[in-house]
Amino acid sequence: MYRFSIQTKITLPFMLLFAIIIFAIPIITISLFNRKYDEQFSVETKEWLEAIVQTNYIYEPEKVKRAYRAEVVVFGQDGSIKSSTITNQTNSLSQLAAELKVHQIQKQLKGESGDEFMLKNVTVFSKPYKAIYYLQSDGRLYCLIRPIDKIAEAKRQAILLMIGVASSGVFLVICISYLIGNNLSKPISNLVAFTHRVADGNLDIQCELTTQDEIGNLTTSFNQMTTDLRNSRDELIQVERLAMAGKMAASFAHEIRNPLSSMRMLAQMLLRPSLTEENRHQSQQYILEEIERIDLIVKGLMDFAKPEKLIRSKCDLQCVLQEITNLMEANLQHHKISLTKNYDSSIEPILLDYDKIKQVIINLLLNAIESQPNNGEIEISTKKHEGQVCICVSDNGTGISPSNLESVFEPFFTTKLEGTGLGLANSKRIIDQHGGKMRIESILGKGTQVTIEIPIESKTSQEENGKSS
Repeated sequence: MYRFSIQTKITLPFMLLFAIIIFAIPIITISLFNRKYDEQFSVETKEWLEAIVQTNYIYEPEKVKRAYRAEVVVFGQDGSIKSSTITNQTNSLSQLAAELKVHQIQKQLKGESGDEFMLKNVTVFSKPYKAIYYLQSDGRLYCLIRPIDKIAEAKRQAILLMIGVASSGVFLVICISYLIGNNLSKPISNLVAFTHRVADGNLDIQCELTTQDEIGNLTTSFNQMTTDLRNSRDELIQVERLAMAGKMAASFAHEIRNPLSSMRMLAQMLLRPSLTEENRHQSQQYILEEIERIDLIVKGLMDFAKPEKLIRSKCDLQCVLQEITNLMEANLQHHKISLTKNYDSSIEPILLDYDKIKQVIINLLLNAIESQPNNGEIEISTKKHEGQVCICVSDNGTGISPSNLESVFEPFFTTKLEGTGLGLANSKRIIDQHGGKMRIESILGKGTQVTIEIPIESKTSQEENGKSS
């Protein structure tokens, strides 16, 4: 169903109404003018004919023409011409009775009691005339004809003039209606546009107030609504930040509680005088390992809490992946895991932060290795899809349960006996910084696939301190 704009709904009825009025007025005026003119013409012509009959001007053609600018013809009962002011049409006078329909008019006037005059439109010698007939008691028929070609031309000129005026009026009404409709609809259109922007999540905008009417009130209400939404958003963000900070603090405390407890017990053991040198050395070594573990947790937390800016450069993705797999080769061999590579060679170099992407892929490979039994399989593949470069890391390991799959990107979440639970959270943060996406698909007992999508044309400009390609 076609939807009309507000401007159209406002202007179209006014345009149609004014167009009808503007065209109706000339039509009515012309119609009334024609009727009034015909009435006046009839009365005037009748008076002329009566005067001509009474004064016998019929026998003085030149006086008739000078006085009335008309022609008079007198017919006998048999239709023959008895007298005529028409002097230059001798050869055609025989046709005059037929063109003036004399016999027909005589029958009509004789048959209509009390009516001596009759007005008709006739064509004489191929020219239009108005003719008035008068039947005398002796049977003679007087006919006065007046040319109307000039009158018809004047009427035509008047009609054309009125049509021109009406058309100009319609055009003026269209322009005025458009200006009025545009003036009314533009603030509403602006509100609609701002509404779409707010719906897209942009709450940091204010619609300009241009009128002081109902639309202005609506604009003010809209601006107040966006202000309230923005304040609510900021409050919600603050609440979420506090909740996240509390959750991270609790997770952090939980993560370091075990190594701190171990270190406390080991430190107490070192205070024992009876402790052998070997046990003392072993306890010190354990303490150092726990310190390293705490340091790793703190570093991961700092990376997550305050991520570094990307340093982008043109990178050959296949070369990056090859370097990573070379670094991981010894680890793969140790766990007896086979690695399959399926790279799309048509992928051109793209803007990446080399170190960050390397960190992400290594983390995904380590997770895949740790989930694998011996003799497991891992596949790394790349492809182009709808302006994106896709990197897939899949394994046939233990998989992730559906309940845990929803939480894998949350900080400090882990199913491992050892680990910070920040690896995937940091990895997703890095991919988000690249304008990409990361998703995980897993079936418990069958394996996991992690897919990374990075735009080929980066929306984020290269950092000023970025490496040159």
